[in-house]
Order: sequence, then structure tokens, then C-alpha cells
Amino acid sequence: MGPIEDLIARARSAGRVELSEIESKQILEAAGIPLTMPIAASSADEAVEAAARIGFPVVLKVLSPQAIHKSDVGGVALNLTSESQVREAFEVIRRNLAKNRPDARFEGASVQKMAPAGVEMLAGIIRDQRFGPLVVVGVGGTLVEILNDTAMRLAPFGANDARAMIGELKGAALLRGVRGAAPADVESLAALLVKLSELAERYPQIKEMDLNPVAVYADGLTVLDARTALTSKEEIGDSAVEDARAASARRTARLENLKSGFNPRAIAVIGDKRVGGYLWLRAQAHLASKLYSVQIDPNEIPGIEAMGVANYKGLADIPEEIDYAIVAVPRPVAPRILRDCIAKGVRCVTFFTSGFAETAEELGVKLEAELKAIAASSDIALVGPNCMGLYNPAIGLCSFPDQKVGDAGDVCFISQSGTHAINFSMQAAARGIKVNKAASIGNAIVLEAADFIDVMADDAATRMIGMYIEGVRDGRRFFESLKRAASRFPVVIWKGGATEAGARATFSHTGALATSATVWRTAARQSGAVEVENLDAMVDAIELFARGRRVAGKRVGLVAMTGGQSVSITDAFAAAGLEVPRLSASSYEELKNFFNIIGGSYGNPLDAGGTIGLDQEQGNLGRILDILERDPVIDAIVVEIATGLRGVRWAAHEDELTGLLDKLQDFNRRARKAFVVILHPAHIETIVARAKELTRARGLVVFDSFARAAGALRAAADYWTRRPPEPP
Repeated sequence: MGPIEDLIARARSAGRVELSEIESKQILEAAGIPLTMPIAASSADEAVEAAARIGFPVVLKVLSPQAIHKSDVGGVALNLTSESQVREAFEVIRRNLAKNRPDARFEGASVQKMAPAGVEMLAGIIRDQRFGPLVVVGVGGTLVEILNDTAMRLAPFGANDARAMIGELKGAALLRGVRGAAPADVESLAALLVKLSELAERYPQIKEMDLNPVAVYADGLTVLDARTALTSKEEIGDSAVEDARAASARRTARLENLKSGFNPRAIAVIGDKRVGGYLWLRAQAHLASKLYSVQIDPNEIPGIEAMGVANYKGLADIPEEIDYAIVAVPRPVAPRILRDCIAKGVRCVTFFTSGFAETAEELGVKLEAELKAIAASSDIALVGPNCMGLYNPAIGLCSFPDQKVGDAGDVCFISQSGTHAINFSMQAAARGIKVNKAASIGNAIVLEAADFIDVMADDAATRMIGMYIEGVRDGRRFFESLKRAASRFPVVIWKGGATEAGARATFSHTGALATSATVWRTAARQSGAVEVENLDAMVDAIELFARGRRVAGKRVGLVAMTGGQSVSITDAFAAAGLEVPRLSASSYEELKNFFNIIGGSYGNPLDAGGTIGLDQEQGNLGRILDILERDPVIDAIVVEIATGLRGVRWAAHEDELTGLLDKLQDFNRRARKAFVVILHPAHIETIVARAKELTRARGLVVFDSFARAAGALRAAADYWTRRPPEPP
């Protein structure tokens, strides 16, 4: 047993889950982290003796299990330069603790060398219930929670991630040197974060570790204070490990069965009724596979048979194997139906049935637990409950009657909301985005989002995944699946409930900063996925990923048609975090030879209506686009098509519109940069709808507004600039 294991074991055998500063620093010392090691003093005489050995100046800090934050109780005395000051400070600390925390036990004070002033940072470890160990870095000192300037990563990680964390801080400027100060040693801070990452991964007994402050110098650093909280034995019990192993053993078989659910040879719909318009049977109207019904009610059977569907009174009576079952029965019957499916050998089952744990009522919670227990004893792939199930348009497998079928696509979608899943499929079809597979997963009691990510990512036809997620149970597995997928193609996440506010009461400064929303954003960002805030933004981003080119950076060249629109488009793209830079000198030299500056301008954005004109015959639009294509300071090009007077003419002269679009299509074919078109609906929405249809038919990416185009380009730029390397 090494020194760290031994120290942790002694503390836990004594029934302690909190380590003192000295014990915490012993762990850090064993890990090779620079620090100032204190000496414990139980009396003023011992404090004076320790100070004499260490050498003045010194620092005294209260020793008390109940005084978590020493400064808050007046338990810190700095820069003590004599024995008399040490003796007096010891007594002041004793009195302050008694006054501010009468219930606290005074065990003395620690004495350590007064370190030189440096840039004060915070670093630490937290262990999230779902995502596991994370490392935090931030601006340190006594105002940590007020400043709230931190960055996180899931452990383990390497030096590049550590440097990126530091670079995300607003206070990173302090490390670069301000007001004549020398730059701090960022590499030493990055090395500290990597070592904490290794500690967090290797020792699950460390629940929280708080290093604050960490003084970073021009050469090296020193940890000045540290505290550690340990997990209890119950929190890392063997039963949880065994449950995880059992789930993993069945997972491979379940994923194979889920694949069968997406590509079934035969389907059974159980419990469909006239009152719901035979929703599920109608949804399979174009199904290429065999379709059966299971319904015992004699009043329902004639309506089912009138649809040309064979009905059986029991699942076992169907004379062939069933790959996929769709269940729409009352919730008390659900457990029995699941047992019937397992007995029949059904590979995958969707429970549209709701009224389970999402109701928070006792019966619903109990029935969901029963469903989960039944499924856990088999390899069946259970989707839901409380969901719309699976969608594969290529074979006519639908989760709603009006979904588009017949075309194999390359976009996949996962949703914990049935409504969002249906709406996505409808909006995608309207914009010419072809869906490969989609899944509404509801309560996800057996198969979680990670399972669907893995199955969809393994499909050779998949080129991107979108998802609406409200929460996950196994956050670490979700993160790993997300990271694998994002290393291969874009993954876009819309997180429901992302605005959760408030931090939990916690042992450390570090833990206080780790709200579930913050941890979620950390996991999403670190995985390489990009986040959006609503369904419109989801479809916008996916359209750009599906049709557009790689967005190499955040610098955009903007072409507007009027002065007012030039201001608006700039504001929208800047608000989205994109850059609208000045063009290169060579670009301006070219533009000045033909650009009409009467009523226009050729900065960036280019107010180009007067230069391009209504008829497009002079070819100036192509010249402008080619200049932006050649300009090295531009990563993406955006063109607004004005729909005022021109749109009115399109209604009677569509050839003018198609002529313009043909020119844009020609440019798009030869361009290497991402290219986006904006068509405002304005007051002629029906004409613009036709214009967008013709635009998309030419393979162009088109948006309704500046803000939506900017949001999609920002998402694409974030993905392509942060994309993680594909694992070997």
C-alpha cells in the first residue's frame, strides 16, 4: 500500500471523511505537487517553536474540523515576523473561532512559511454523481464564489486540455502579466491540473479536493492551502460495481437487438385502439416488413382487420418471430406484456404507455421499477416507456402517421420528448434534410441515450447526430459515447432544463462551483459536441452540417443589400460570438475598381445593393463573392438576398430568381469556404417559401434570418475548431 492509500485508509478506519490541511498536503506531496508543508501546533508555545524552525515570516491557520473556510471564522494570520506576533496571533485565532463558531472544536493552528506573492489561482477535484471525477481551475483567493471564473474538465485528460482550461478563464490575463508584472508560469499550472486529473482517476475515494490559493510565479507554483473530503464506503460500495458489470455484460446483446428494432423483419402492434385512430397501425402504412396486431377486445378487432392487418389475441399466437413490438396498453398491464414479449423472443420493444415515474406518484414509480427489473433479467432492448419509439424512413418504420418515408438519409436524432422527435422529423423533411434513423426514448429506463448514440454512430450511413436530452443516469458512459461519435462527425445537443440555478451546499469552494448545469456544459464541450438552445437552432445547425462545408473559423464575410441591413447583420453575427473583420488590403484594391459607393459601402459587411442591382447582369455579385473567397482573413461567406421589390417581381418573373440562384449555385460549386444564403420572409412569405425551395434544390444552405444563420455558423465553427481526434 502506497502513502496515499495508507493515509486514506487510516482516515476512513477512524470514521473520518474529511482530511486536514496537513493530510491533504501529504497526498499532494506524494503526487509530486509543489507546496508549503505546515507544522501542527496545539499551543502558542508549540507555534512559536515551529515558527523558529521554519524561519520568519510565517502564516498561522486555525485547525478545526468544523472550520471549513478558515478566513470566514477569522482563522488566518499572515506575515508574522516575530515570536511575539506568533503568540498573539495564536490567541486571536482561538478567540475568533470561539466567537464565530462556538460549536467548533479548536485543535490549535498550523504554522507554515509565508510564501512570496504570486497570481492566486484555485484548483481542485470534484466527483459528480453521474459524470464522475472532474478537475476545476479558476481565479483563487477569498472571492472564488463571487468571481465565479472557473473552467472544468472530466478526468483524466492531458496537457492540451489543461492549457485549454486555463485559456477559457477571464482571469487568464492575470497569468499573462498585467501592469508591468512578469507573466506567470502557465505550464506549471497546466502540469498541476494534469496531476490532479491523475489523482482523481486513480483514487475514487477522493470526493472533493480544494487547493486555494495556489500561488503561481514566473517560474513554478506553490499550493498554499488544501482540504480534502473522502467518499464514504457506502458511496463506492461493491454492489454498485457489480450492478455495472452485470449491465455491461448484457449491453452488447441489447444493442444488437436495438439494431433489429430499427430494421425489423416483422412488427407487432399491441393494444392499438379506434379511440386513438389506430395511430400505430396507421403509422406503419408504408412498412416494408410484416405487420401484425395484438388486440383482445372484440370491439376493436373489426376495425383493425378492415385495415388489412392480421390480428391475434395473444403475442404467442403470431406464427413467426417478432423483431419489434410497439406497446400501447394501460400501464397496469405493461409488466405482463413485457413478460409476454420476452417469452416470445421479441428483440426490441417500445412502450408508448405512460404514467410511470414521470408522474412522481407511488403507483407509477412502482410500475416503472417493475418494468426495469423484468427487462434487466433479459437481453431485450426496451425503448421508453413514455415515448414514441423508433423511426427508419427507408423501410417505412414510423412513430407517427405523417412522417416522411422512402428516402434513406444520413442524419440521426435522439429525443427524450416524443413531441420534439416528431417535430424534428417534420421540419427536417420540409427543409430537405434526410433522416437515417430517429428515436424517441422517453424515460429511458433500460436503454439510455448512450446506447442509441453508439448504434447510430456505428451505422455507416450516419453523417451527424442531433439530440434533445433532459438528463442521463450514467453520465460517464454518455460522455464517452458522445466523444467517440463527435470525433467522427458533428453531434448537436439541445439540453432541456439547462438553466437550472443554484449551487449545492458543499465542503469546498471547488464543489460549490459545480452545479449540474455547469458539469453538463463541461461534458458536452469536452466531448466535442455543440449545444443549441431550441429546435429551430437544432435544425439550422444540422442543415448547415448536412449541406455546407467545414467552417474553418469564426471570421465571416457579410454581403447585405442596404445600409440598415448591414448594421443588423453585423450585430447578429457579433452577438453570436463570430468575428466580422476588415478585409485584406488586396480585397479593397479590387473592390474599389467597380463597387458603387453611392448609397453603399465596401467595408465588411459590404452594403452591395447598388453594386449588384436588380437584374444581376453586370456580374458584380460573382466578383464580390470571388474576392471574399480569396481573402485569407475570411472563413465563411454570408449573402443576404433582399426580398422587397425584388421579391414582388419574382412572383411574376421567376426566371429572375432562378437566374440569381444559378449564379449562387455556380459560386458554391467552385468555392472552398462555407457559404450561406439568407432569405427573409418579409411581407411576401409565400414567394420566399418558393425561393427557399429553389435555393435548397441547388444544394445551397438558406436561413430565415441573420440571427439563425449566425447561430448555425457559430455551432459549426465551434465543432470544427474543437473536434476531438478520432480514437485509434
